[in-house]
Amino acid sequence: MRFLNLRLQDFRNIEFTEIGLGGDRHFLLGQNGQGKSNLLEALGLVTALRSFRTQTHASLPRRGKKNYTVAYELEHDVQGATALELHSGPAGRTVQIDGEKVTRLVDLIGRFPVVTLCSGDIMLLRGSPAERRRFMDLSLSVVNRSYYLALRDFHRGIAERNRLLKKGGSAAELSAFEAEIAPHAARIAEFRQLGMQHFREVLCRIYDVIAEAGEGPELEFTPNVEAGDAEAYLRILHNGRERDRILGSTQRGPHRDDFSLGLSVGGAREYASDGQQRGLCVALRMAQASYYREQLGLVPVLLADDVLGELDPVRRAGFWRACPQDAQIIATGTELPTDADKWSVAQVVSGSVRV
Repeated sequence: MRFLNLRLQDFRNIEFTEIGLGGDRHFLLGQNGQGKSNLLEALGLVTALRSFRTQTHASLPRRGKKNYTVAYELEHDVQGATALELHSGPAGRTVQIDGEKVTRLVDLIGRFPVVTLCSGDIMLLRGSPAERRRFMDLSLSVVNRSYYLALRDFHRGIAERNRLLKKGGSAAELSAFEAEIAPHAARIAEFRQLGMQHFREVLCRIYDVIAEAGEGPELEFTPNVEAGDAEAYLRILHNGRERDRILGSTQRGPHRDDFSLGLSVGGAREYASDGQQRGLCVALRMAQASYYREQLGLVPVLLADDVLGELDPVRRAGFWRACPQDAQIIATGTELPTDADKWSVAQVVSGSVRV
């Protein structure tokens, strides 16, 4: 997949701009605060309507505006030339693909795979388990509609069970919701086990390309409960009712799963250097791109938001070795790359793009 053109109106600090993106390598050059990351943020919305910088869309319209529009022209590996438009405002979001309205997120997610690498990825290692669950959920939802639907229904069921716990719902009411929740939990557990096994294998391979050999990269998935089927999780919910009533929420289940990154010296959060930690996070994103490609049969676009400036020369060179040669890469930075002659360079100044 490739972007061919991007047009934005009233998005972040951008009043209006348009940029052609027909080639394989594009570099957005500019000082901090000019709008480079905003352009990548807009490009990244195509995968699941999610920003890599914020979880709320309220901050995306330009200051003083309530609406924004983003329009894309893409060359899709399967669909061919495709036009995608996103309009967002107080009344909600509307999405059109080739003039046809898309009304459900499940019909959009994963059709246009993009992987964004940014400095905030370090929170996948240093941040809370919720950061890592979001990574797992997005990665698996993009490639598997059944996972997305199971996850959606599971969280709805957990929210309703928590409501019953707080208001003192009866055992019969709790049993009814638990019977609905358990099959979704079992499906989530199965998908995560398989998906994280793939990430473990690819991460190790890519990290060895990016960093020096022998550092022993590791990814360990740690499910909150070992429930191999719906009946097992149903028992866990039933046995935990009294504790959950006291605490007012469901304490055990996939909504508390986690994973960790490590090296041969131990956990990366405690023992790895800053460069090793950032290298692991880059490798994890590259593993995500590999996963999309394998599962969807599509080459994802790579968006690199000034991330290479935080890598040492060895890992920076390793990153380029690990990049798929047939993937479109759109990167940002305050300085030109050393091989600037291989890039199509555009300068970003105060929300405007100058080729």
